Amino acid sequence: MAREPTILAPKRYAVVTGANKGIGYEICRQLASNGILVVLTARDEKRGLDAVQKLKDSGISDDLVVYHQLDVVDPDSIVSLAEFVKNNFGKLDILVNNAGVGGVALEAEAFQRAYEQSGDFPSGDQVWAEIGTQNYEMAEQCVKTNYYGARGMAEALAPLLQLSDSPRIVNVTSVLGLLKNIPNEWAKGLLDDVENLNEDRLDEVVNEFLKDFKEDLLESKGWPTYLSSYVVSKAAMSAYTRILAKKYPSFRVNCLCPGYCKTDITINTGILTAAEGAENAVRLALLSDGGPSVPHHLWKNQQRGMHAVVTGANKGLGGGIISSQVNMEDLIFWYDREQIHTKLIGGAKVNNAAISGTTVDSDALAASKITVVTGANKGIGFEICRQLASKGILVVLTSRDEKRGLEAVQKLEESGLSDYVVFHRLDVADVSSIASLADFIKSRFGKLDILVNNAGVSGVKTDGDALNAFISGQEGAKINWSEFITQSWELAEECLRINYYGAKRMAEALIPLLQLSDSPRIVNVSSSMGKLKVASNEWAKGVLGDADNLTEERVDEVLSKYLKDFKEGSLEKEGWPAIMSAYILSKAAMSAYTRVLAKKHPTFCVNCVCPGYVKTDINFNTGVLPVEEGAENVVRLALLPNGGPSGCFFDKKESSPF
Repeated sequence: MAREPTILAPKRYAVVTGANKGIGYEICRQLASNGILVVLTARDEKRGLDAVQKLKDSGISDDLVVYHQLDVVDPDSIVSLAEFVKNNFGKLDILVNNAGVGGVALEAEAFQRAYEQSGDFPSGDQVWAEIGTQNYEMAEQCVKTNYYGARGMAEALAPLLQLSDSPRIVNVTSVLGLLKNIPNEWAKGLLDDVENLNEDRLDEVVNEFLKDFKEDLLESKGWPTYLSSYVVSKAAMSAYTRILAKKYPSFRVNCLCPGYCKTDITINTGILTAAEGAENAVRLALLSDGGPSVPHHLWKNQQRGMHAVVTGANKGLGGGIISSQVNMEDLIFWYDREQIHTKLIGGAKVNNAAISGTTVDSDALAASKITVVTGANKGIGFEICRQLASKGILVVLTSRDEKRGLEAVQKLEESGLSDYVVFHRLDVADVSSIASLADFIKSRFGKLDILVNNAGVSGVKTDGDALNAFISGQEGAKINWSEFITQSWELAEECLRINYYGAKRMAEALIPLLQLSDSPRIVNVSSSMGKLKVASNEWAKGVLGDADNLTEERVDEVLSKYLKDFKEGSLEKEGWPAIMSAYILSKAAMSAYTRVLAKKHPTFCVNCVCPGYVKTDINFNTGVLPVEEGAENVVRLALLPNGGPSGCFFDKKESSPF
């Protein structure tokens, strides 16, 4: 009888194989940064434990990453892991089959020379005769690890994945595994016969390959002559992905090519970073229900300047290898076959798959603007995204709730803006979530032009039913909000953490990327309620209004005193606002911080704005202005020309005293 779960953690659990370094490690980091508990696995226990400690030292919470030893070629080891997951979590949500080997022995210096001479991943029989050797034992080990290891993991963990309400399997494969790289027509035909594909037919292909390898018949039988076992193992993994997707229609099962990544297996000669290689594996792992469940390979031709949408392998050889010999016809054929469509982002070429991954021409992107908007799945934030995207600016729409964020992106795409909007999950109260977003912006775009700090909460609990009853019964009557809202210290602390400290941490994390822009803008969405005349506490008003001596520490001092007085029940006595006090103080602090930022970064345009009393969920749609008008006041500041005002408070369109 299974014991009760012993590890208390978030409701989503992931297993990543081959995860002690490289892209596998980075997949773990990014999943954990999204609040998912990750079981980091590795064959070498010491290296695995060191990797877990490294993640914890980087700020990942202790309860979001655990280690379990795993050798994917050992059935007993796989069974042990499955029992661990069952006993501790009772289910599994995500499996990333990332463990892999190259199936060759590389001569490091020769490999490095070949890379430097070609400027690309080495290719060709003559080149590989000098830089790599392969034998039957290596080939057998490669097939056992890359294909049968992934298959054994899927078979063992499928029962636990079936207990999830959003089961996901991501198999790390390679462009080398494309069928066009297997000259053997019999094998190619069998692997491409989707209707009749099954595990037995895959075994038939793999066994025939190993038999021919052992008999030294690779060339005469039409098998690849270098990296042979790697090519066949990845082709088998891709084919197996199709089998799994058909067998488990409620699962989202996909395979991805990680690109030519800088890892040990390529002697660190790759083009992409581990973060770039991992990012889209994570996107597939977090696909919404109804997302694709077929093999999707996304890759990159660096010589054409296209940013990669790449995922996966722990070792760079697993990356897609696109040489300068690949022609545009091949590119177009591959993209069409995998339902990837060529689009434009502000003049930049994009390959946009059903998974919402985008690849952007780096030169064109440098001239286009990149924006982050927080709290953007609805209301003013959503409309800010729509208006910016409508002006040809690429917008990263962020939201704490992934499902709502993806639905918001879908809504914008349906309105014709699919070329200008991407989603990234963000909780501004979570430092690791902010770091994950910053990594995404850095690896995908290399800079940021506009940050709109819009996420916010009211800091109170509203009796919605009573309020709606009052509104419907006395249409047009002035609302006495004190009759419908209650506030507590816990709500106040959360309000400050999100409205002020969330915006502050976003700015701190993204300023290095904003500094790379030729027109950096920060717009803090504040409120007229945050004006100093509303703050009432004279001491606080004096501190926040002393522009010459204002610092982050002095703002912290005000907020700490407010929370202390709130906890002690001294709000009225100390002269703090009686109603919506946390909201008022958080917005006053945000406005003050705007002045601090503007002084610290004189080349930026940093402003705060009250968008007006807008009809949104936060005020139960009691506002006067439509969201379009409120958002317009924010967008105008985001698009200020160089030399425009900075360190100012705007009430809608007009400059106003703090």
